[in-house]
Amino acid sequence: MDKKVSGFGRFLAPSLDKIEEELSAIHAEVSTVSARIDETCNRLAKLEEDNKRLAARIDKNDNGMTTEAKVLFDSVNEMERQNRDDVDVLKRTMDVTQRRLSTLEAKMKELGQ
Repeated sequence: MDKKVSGFGRFLAPSLDKIEEELSAIHAEVSTVSARIDETCNRLAKLEEDNKRLAARIDKNDNGMTTEAKVLFDSVNEMERQNRDDVDVLKRTMDVTQRRLSTLEAKMKELGQ
């Protein structure tokens, strides 16, 4: 036997479907951003390793760098630090978004009951 849905339930059904579609879209966006963050973290890790290798090589050669090379090297290090900070901000934003999404899903479940 089918349960009879109240008039209010019939009114909410399309809204709940739309909310579920929006949540699915938000989940997809969160996944995409998470993948991009992971890719950026991997690229930064590779840059850090290359930086260490280059620093070790320069120390090994002990021939010193020109002023221009030092400025360029420092510039790359500063860009790396800025990128790392940007990734950290994105991670915090994603964490907040995921918490809000969980809260919204919980509230939707309450509405559905």
